[in-house]
Formats: sequence, C-alpha cells, structure tokens
Amino acid sequence: MNKWTEMRTAYRLAKLGTLSATAQELGVHRSTVMRHIDVLESALGVTLFQRNDRGYLPTEAGLEIMRLGEITELQFTQFANKAQNKEAELEGQLVITCVSELAQLLLPVIQQYQQTYPKMRVEIAGDTRLFALEYGEADIAIRAGTKPQTPDNVVLPFCQLEVRLCAHQAYIDSYGLPTADTLHQHKFIALNERLAHLPWNEWIHTHAAVENISLTSSAAQIITAALHQGLGISVSTVQAIAQNEQLIALDLHDPWTLDCWLLVHRDILNIRKVRKFIDLVKENPPPDGSLLG
Repeated sequence: MNKWTEMRTAYRLAKLGTLSATAQELGVHRSTVMRHIDVLESALGVTLFQRNDRGYLPTEAGLEIMRLGEITELQFTQFANKAQNKEAELEGQLVITCVSELAQLLLPVIQQYQQTYPKMRVEIAGDTRLFALEYGEADIAIRAGTKPQTPDNVVLPFCQLEVRLCAHQAYIDSYGLPTADTLHQHKFIALNERLAHLPWNEWIHTHAAVENISLTSSAAQIITAALHQGLGISVSTVQAIAQNEQLIALDLHDPWTLDCWLLVHRDILNIRKVRKFIDLVKENPPPDGSLLG
C-alpha cells in the first residue's frame, strides 16, 4: 500500500491531537489533514480516530499508527545522523579506473587522501576497458587520448605523458638492437584489442606482422611485466625509461604525446569523497607528467 503521506499525517495527528496543530506542523490546510485520514481509513478498513469536541483521539489502530510512526521517525533520524557522520568522516570506498602507468602517478595523491581520511578505501580498476561512469562502475576515470566528449561527464585535465618504443636489455642481448631495417625479425608485445585512444598500440598492430606479435594481453600490467622480462618490444613512458637503465629507447618512431584526462560523472562531482580527491589532484600535480592547461 503506497500511503506514506497519509501515514505520516495520521502519525502527527495522533501525536498532536488536533487538526489545526497537525496542519500547521505539516504546512498544509486542515481539509488536507482530514482528507488524508479519510483516505487512509478507507484503504485500511478501520477507524483510526474518534472525533469529539476536544480533538482527535486515536483508537487502538490509531495508536498502532503512532507507534509505527515513532519507530520510523527514529530510524530515519538514525540513518540521517549515520549518513552525515560518514560524510563528515569520509568513510567508504572510492573506485578509480585507469591503466597501471597512470595509477602510479596517482599513488602519492592516494597516500595523502588516506592520511587525511583514514577510513576511506581506494580501489583501482586497472582494466583497459572503458568503465561506464553513468552506471556507477567507477567514481573517477583517468583516460588517455583526445579529450572525451561524453556529455554527462565532467572532464578535467590531468597530465601529459610521452610514450615511446623500447626494449629491455635482456631482449637486445638475445635478439640484437632493433632497427627499421630489421623490424621484421623482432618480437612485439601489444594489447590484444586495437584501441583508438592508444596510438602506440595501433602502430605495433599496423607495422608488425601478426606472427611477430608474440604476446598480447588485455591488462597493461602484463604488457609491462613482459617488456621487463625481455619478451619483446613494447612501450613505456619516457620518464620510466630514463629511470631504468635496462630499458633502451628505440628510434623506430617519435614519442607519442598522450593527453590524460580525469573524468567524473556530473551527478557525483560534488559528493564529498569525490570532490576532496579531485581537489588533492589539482593541488598535487602528477610528479612524472606536466599538468595540461
């Protein structure tokens, strides 16, 4: 039975005892209170109040309505207090979707976020697929490529990264230094799906023969691990190559510059856990990339 409004009116009438007091508290006309009671009594098939010159006295059924209302009001109050306390303390989970290279840039911000809000748990969904923010699959997305044009998402600049082809020294020791002339002799590692927003992956699929792409995966973490194991040629950020003397940059293509963006659905932009994280990102630009804009 969908009679929430009428139940609330009956509860307040049972508590206050008069039409005038109930109407004033609810901000409605006396006739509205009377109509609500008539509708509810008709729907329940019982008499809820005895009318007399002193007001409205609840019957046994009316007293049950009053007890139910008191319990419901208490539960709503407890829920509101709990929700407000959680919001104030920032307790819960924040889900961020991004590939592993970008996740590394977020770790200092995540550390500061959790130092400030120790009850917040952060989940990083590191799949290369595009999580649907509009369906709540993630709270925040970090994506590379051209600026996303999805109308329901707020898009904020995150950073710029340079990515270039490279090979591990272990691979070079086994197969020699790749050149443009010997490209057909070498092994490559790539994502198994050709994604338009990752031009380096498209380059490998275009320039390497199918039989030369020796390992593919849907997980960027596995691609990176295979590169470091010396299983083939792939890519890494210019910063990561500079920090690892075992990774050798290859002059097979100019570095790709990737614009990276932070996306959040407009409906949750001002939820406090999301807003505070975004504020920290703005205050603490990624250490390995320059902020856009």
